[in-house]
Amino acid sequence: MKCSSKVISAMRITILFLIVLMVINCNIENSYSSKLDEYFVNSSIPAAMMGYVDNNGVRKWKAFGPSKWGKTDTISKDNLFRIHSLAKAIISVGALQLVEKGLITLDEPLNKLMPEMISIPILNENGELIKSDSEITLHHLLTHTAGFGYDFTSTALKNFNTEDWKYEDMPRLFEPGKRWHYGTSTNWVGKLIEKLTGKTLEIYLRENITGPLKMNSTWYNVPSNLEDKIVSWGTRDSSKGFLEFALKPKSDASFNKGASLFSSPNDYMTFLECMLNDGKFQGGQLLKPETMKLIFENQLPEDMSLNYDIPKNEIPNTVDGFFDESDKFSFAWAIENNDTEKVRNKGAAYWSGAANLYYTLDKSEGIAIVYFTQFFPFNDKESYDFYRLYEKEVYFNHK
Repeated sequence: MKCSSKVISAMRITILFLIVLMVINCNIENSYSSKLDEYFVNSSIPAAMMGYVDNNGVRKWKAFGPSKWGKTDTISKDNLFRIHSLAKAIISVGALQLVEKGLITLDEPLNKLMPEMISIPILNENGELIKSDSEITLHHLLTHTAGFGYDFTSTALKNFNTEDWKYEDMPRLFEPGKRWHYGTSTNWVGKLIEKLTGKTLEIYLRENITGPLKMNSTWYNVPSNLEDKIVSWGTRDSSKGFLEFALKPKSDASFNKGASLFSSPNDYMTFLECMLNDGKFQGGQLLKPETMKLIFENQLPEDMSLNYDIPKNEIPNTVDGFFDESDKFSFAWAIENNDTEKVRNKGAAYWSGAANLYYTLDKSEGIAIVYFTQFFPFNDKESYDFYRLYEKEVYFNHK
């Protein structure tokens, strides 16, 4: 059967249109890629690895710089990074699994179960240490409303004299539930998991999260066969550029629960993809759909805002961009709530790690983004802007 000339002409026009569309899309993608390349070349960032996954499982990656500073290789999605507070979302999922199993509830007091936590006094605004037996719950810990801080998120703790201090943590800053303050609460969540299960957090995560997800590059104590994959890390020095730290990790049974986890960009993307798909993964489900719904919702009282009390950093090149106090917080991460946000959607999840690692998890858009670098101080302007530039590229190309 022969096609008419009109049909052939229509087919040609359609094909030509598709070719033009492909060229336009290719040019747009190349334009943004060239912007990323140009940005990195003109920056002082030693190396960065970034990528995204959509809800169809499609993953794309961009790599900049070497895995070891001063070397000639290219950093990889399978290299190991110290992910710092990116560990917190994983631990939160672990705790919520125990809630689902009935081993603990979100709102029951932990005072008898964890007296070593309750015994830590409160440092009030007058610099006085005050005992308090007010109830602390898992809900308080997961939402960072239990009263714990870090010395880098609190001027009072930064100036606190720890000489002869006998407690397992710095002083608390306020009564439970009084306000939001980012701190060591997730360390206590990790200790709670260990108490309830009788297992180390490393073993619990391998059995219930990182193992089922086949996140075989995610460890507190890195196996010896993976040590050569650990990337360089260090700090920006105002007069000497970057100072590199020792690479080899220390094996430790009492690791910092909320901060000392190692992972690869590819592994962490796997975790975020599972979260994007409501806890589902090939062969199972990490959390029930109703629990997953909770961790994408604000869990703070409506009149409570984020309260960052970051001591001024003497090292230049940092920026306040990350610290948006108009946003909210769930059981695992911050929730975008800024009406003037120009890239991610309202309701998107995001958080960071101290060595300038960031992620975005936007269910309404159907994408998860990771951005991994490995240097201090946190919220470095060049690195934060690079993450936001990449985030913008992903959103633009995904629409």
